[in-house]
Amino acid sequence: MEIGTKIKVLREERNLSQVSLAKALEISQTALHYIETGQSKKVDVLLLDKICKIFDKELSYFMEDKIVNKVKINKGQISCENFTINNFPESVLEDVKKTDRG
Repeated sequence: MEIGTKIKVLREERNLSQVSLAKALEISQTALHYIETGQSKKVDVLLLDKICKIFDKELSYFMEDKIVNKVKINKGQISCENFTINNFPESVLEDVKKTDRG
């Protein structure tokens, strides 16, 4: 299940509207809609952290349960296959570079 789908399922389980969740995340309802529907392929790690706190989930909950071989790292961004997460701290990026097998 994609990150956006997981967010949508959690939101609906808690009877939250897109508007109310977007407000809590300090983003527009349109931006949340794009994430939930997979139209946005980039999610800021700080936004994902807020989502984890709201839904009391670990970051790993939102990550796919598969090994990704082709990882691209560029200026605070980690891209793998069809998804990108922005604003990773440089130390995290360095750790990913050390473990990258792609």
